[in-house]
Amino acid sequence: MSRERPSPPTGNADLSDRPGMSDAPTDGDRRRIRNARRQARARYDEIDAARDAEVANTLRTELTAAIRSASPLLISLLAVEGLTLDDAMAMMVSEQSSTQQPTRLSRFRSYQTSHSQMLRHYLTGPSPSRVTSAASHEHIINRAGGGYITMKVFEHSVEVETRIAPVWLDTKFGKLQVQLDTALPDMLATAAVGRLLEEIVDHAVWRGRGWRIHAIEEPVSSFFGQTLIVATGSLPYQVTWPNVEHLTARAAGLQ
Repeated sequence: MSRERPSPPTGNADLSDRPGMSDAPTDGDRRRIRNARRQARARYDEIDAARDAEVANTLRTELTAAIRSASPLLISLLAVEGLTLDDAMAMMVSEQSSTQQPTRLSRFRSYQTSHSQMLRHYLTGPSPSRVTSAASHEHIINRAGGGYITMKVFEHSVEVETRIAPVWLDTKFGKLQVQLDTALPDMLATAAVGRLLEEIVDHAVWRGRGWRIHAIEEPVSSFFGQTLIVATGSLPYQVTWPNVEHLTARAAGLQ
């Protein structure tokens, strides 16, 4: 006569009352695990802090050695926001070196671009003045009155891209590109070359600066006007690093 084999226990069977059949965590296990995890988190925080400090130091060394000039428009726009260029550079390093940020070094830049800015670049197409290499570092500063300033490091110079209605502004190596929202009449556009920028588009930031229009690019899309090419020159600039602690509250309000 064959003997019937017992059925194996199901996955829901309670084995806790069978000696040697259960390895459930004990209270001692739980206390030991909590302590181990608490110690590991503290060590991870120390590692992150040390890494952030080393990355920040490397960024400061790189930028100090590389940068020798800056856009005067950028310096003026930052002054309106109560910031110096040194302040803005320190904020950029703090953001890019933090393990809490999605971006760190330039190759991991976050392309924080508004929909209107993306539309502008898409619609304006390959304008000759806009065929440029990518910035090695970028930092976005929200303006108190709305909008933002994008600070960019190109090669040896710190530049800016921003919008001040009714224009978009880009600087690079002593040249300012002013893209109009709407086209100038042909007669006015022709007469604009050689005139002061404030005579065509007035704003307190460049009023009285003596910045003259030396060329005009025709719009490549009906959605926008011409691009005024303005000679602003560059200013000598050697970055110095302020104590960033006093910028913490300011950065929290602007980022």
